[in-house]
This record gives sequence, C-alpha cells and structure tokens, in this order.
Amino acid sequence: MAKLSLFVSHQVRMAVITVTVLAILLGGLVAALWLASFFLYASLRINPLHAGLWGWLDAALARHDGLMPSDGRRLAGAAIFGVLLAFGGPAFGLHALWERSGRRRLYGSARFASDAEIRDAGLL
Repeated sequence: MAKLSLFVSHQVRMAVITVTVLAILLGGLVAALWLASFFLYASLRINPLHAGLWGWLDAALARHDGLMPSDGRRLAGAAIFGVLLAFGGPAFGLHALWERSGRRRLYGSARFASDAEIRDAGLL
C-alpha cells in the first residue's frame, strides 16, 4: 500500500508540474501575441492601446490573403519583439536574480572560510 501511495503522489506531483509549465507557456504566448499586436499597431501609426490579442493574427492572415503586401517586415518585426519581450524579459530577470543570489563578490584569489574551517583553525 505504501508503494502505491508513493507512486500516486509522484504522479500527482508530475501532473501539477506539467500543468504549471503549460500554464506559464500559455501565459507567455498570450503576452507575446498582445505585444506583437501592440508593436504592429504602433508601427502602423494606430493607437497601440487598442491592440487586442488577435490584431497580429488578423494582420498576418490579411498579409497571406494579399491585403497587406508591403507590411511583411512590420509583421515579422512585431512578432520578434513580442516573443523576445514575452519570453526573454522574464528569463533575463530570473537569470539576473539567480546570478546575484548565491554568490559573494570576491576580488583576486580571495575566498571566505566556512564556519567549519574557522573552528578547525581554532579562531572561534
């Protein structure tokens, strides 16, 4: 019975992690779509605050149908900026926090002794 309980708890934990990762990716995709629409509207000199989630997709479909033949670069640029900001911004922020959190600033070959090393040397 204990093995079954461990197996079920492991499966539940993996399911929760999977759903969480998928929710984060879906949120990033929604943010990327909105940012792409925002940048596309701004490049077309339309009020970007009126950009919805589907503005970029509608423009991409219009370009595919031949209604916006000269705006391919704007569509691509808006998509690149949207994806970079939606996924790259949080990733860069997490990296910056992680990089600073665990290390002390050292100069040269100096290092800090641990508590055990200080006790072994008889300094405390």
